[in-house]
Amino acid sequence: MRIATSSSVHPNSHDAVCEISEEIKRTIQSPSLILAYYTETQDENALNTALKQQFPRSSIIGCSSCKGTMTEKGYIGGHALSVWAVEDEQGAYGAAMCEVEPGCDVHTKAKHVLRQAIAQSGRPGELPSLIALHATTGYEETILRAIRNELGVNIPIIGGTAADEEICGNWTLLDGTRVISQGIAMAVFFPTARVSYSFHSGYAATGESAVATRVEGRTLLELDGKPAADVYSDWYREATERIIDSEDLFAQSTLNPLGRQTGEIHGMPYYTLSHPATVSSARGIEMFCNIQEGERVHFMSGTTEMLVSRAGRVVDSANEHDRNTYDPIGGIAIYCAGCMLHVREALHDVAANMSVAMHHAPFICPFTFGEQGQFLGGEIAHGNLMISTVLFHKDEL
Repeated sequence: MRIATSSSVHPNSHDAVCEISEEIKRTIQSPSLILAYYTETQDENALNTALKQQFPRSSIIGCSSCKGTMTEKGYIGGHALSVWAVEDEQGAYGAAMCEVEPGCDVHTKAKHVLRQAIAQSGRPGELPSLIALHATTGYEETILRAIRNELGVNIPIIGGTAADEEICGNWTLLDGTRVISQGIAMAVFFPTARVSYSFHSGYAATGESAVATRVEGRTLLELDGKPAADVYSDWYREATERIIDSEDLFAQSTLNPLGRQTGEIHGMPYYTLSHPATVSSARGIEMFCNIQEGERVHFMSGTTEMLVSRAGRVVDSANEHDRNTYDPIGGIAIYCAGCMLHVREALHDVAANMSVAMHHAPFICPFTFGEQGQFLGGEIAHGNLMISTVLFHKDEL
């Protein structure tokens, strides 16, 4: 099993793919799977066509990333395209994508995409070792339930929600045959290398919490019977001695998201985070993931320094999860776009920390509007302000 990455900032999308193809083919002649991450400034249709031309026998999925990407070579900001490729002659890989129309049955659509990807891999009836999931925002939890229902067990997932630059819907997915703005894309992995994983927030609970007493869709309307935005504002003021600006909630709440306890390891709780986006007219909080009525919601706290250093720690955690080896041959990471925007001046340090933890093996990392992964306790979740990582190791199965 061999992994290679390449990036380009060429202004022409077709030429960018050609540059990338030339570099990748120095290491890999016939990739089994291509993962492509690109900024909204790219010509997605030209990109899609060129990827299929350059890698005609490869399974392909692509997902838009916010304001850049990262690889083992560092942070690539602005107009960017990065590609991750794997060649694994004894393994199997498959990919599929579908468009999601308003009002459709997302659960059924997600199952169909998963079945298509497994069928393309040539391994029907087998459980993949890993699923890469990319979707557009709004129904990630439904997709995860569909995957769990279809397979019957939880398996590692590395996932990120398609992103743009200004949260205005300019996100896309692609699969080498078409480009869509609303949908689901998956790739399944049956690799000949061992897979380890990690999914972390790195934030700590402050002690303030309340029960979600009224929720509509992804809008948290009330906490303990009070307008959610008012409760959050009180918590924020007490923690920071500052007044939250409702017009700038997304940026100001990055270090103080809401969390729900997902599990516990060695007596220590861990949390799935939800990033407050905007304040609704009824003083509710619109979120990037679902919170259920009756769930206890915790006020969380993080630091800028933590956001810079934790990427390397999450990779270390994935290494420690696989105690047979600490020598990865490559990996995939997902880093929240909200965190990226907060630490943008230090992204070269983030990339360096991750590369050291990866033992300088090739990896790729987009910046997404939601992250999906598997906690070490086994739970599959969709959250915000998270890092999801998988590593592939030299000891073959």
